[in-house]
Amino acid sequence: MAAKSLVIARVGNSSIHPCWVDRGKPRDWDLYLCPYQPIQPQDALECVVGDVIPGPKWSGIRMLLNTWDGWRDYDYVWFPDDDIYANQDTISRIFEVARAVGLDLFAPALHETSSFAHFITMRNPSFYGRWSGFVEIMVPAFSRAALETLQPTLDLSETGWGWGLDSLWPKLLRYENVGIIDATPVIHTRPVGQMRDLELARRVHAESDAILAAGDCKQEHITFGAFGPDHRPLDMTPERLAVELVRGWQYLIERDPRVLAWIMDYQRPHFAWPDYPIEGTPS
Repeated sequence: MAAKSLVIARVGNSSIHPCWVDRGKPRDWDLYLCPYQPIQPQDALECVVGDVIPGPKWSGIRMLLNTWDGWRDYDYVWFPDDDIYANQDTISRIFEVARAVGLDLFAPALHETSSFAHFITMRNPSFYGRWSGFVEIMVPAFSRAALETLQPTLDLSETGWGWGLDSLWPKLLRYENVGIIDATPVIHTRPVGQMRDLELARRVHAESDAILAAGDCKQEHITFGAFGPDHRPLDMTPERLAVELVRGWQYLIERDPRVLAWIMDYQRPHFAWPDYPIEGTPS
């Protein structure tokens, strides 16, 4: 049976994508490499290597999606950065969970050892997975239907860096079927957000601000709910959800206590606050 899941990666000679494939082992997903520079032969990976498209990640992906319709033959497509460490079985499970839960925009959580920019992207061991308001542009995956809907937004990123799109995408999907899978962590191996070109940094930040303003959206680092190993929703109140989020992210809070405040800032609006005064409450 043909694979129904596809991994598309922008790669170069320093990329670590070979670790994704267990050579000689059957695989239930296909790999398409979209190089940004000439690369060595990849025969051992049993993959497709496209033409070299210079430039940043998302400008290359935009060109590929606009000129190659092969991605439409797949139910799900994942776009990891080229410095992501993952193994073949983990990638299979990412697609398996997404299919079982019915996710349209999703990502694996980042392992505790990862470099990261946003706390919500980090693995929370309290859960198998979470429905969230944000999926970072580093490792997003899409159902085919969601990718067809969101593909035109790639034109909004003239820099090709794509910052801001990861806040726009969930809103355009009405925050439905958006999730982070904690049970399938991957490792981001390089520092995040480093730009030596100050003018490029200014342009990327300005572009992100413009995308957020035009889309009337913001980074929503909220967890709406969670699911267990049976892929079914966990029955818990918003308050209990917040408690478990804090418990699972204790390792982040110990590194930076501000994480606790950030969690509560995003979760608090969903608490069932009682109307005061109530019985037993001082006036």
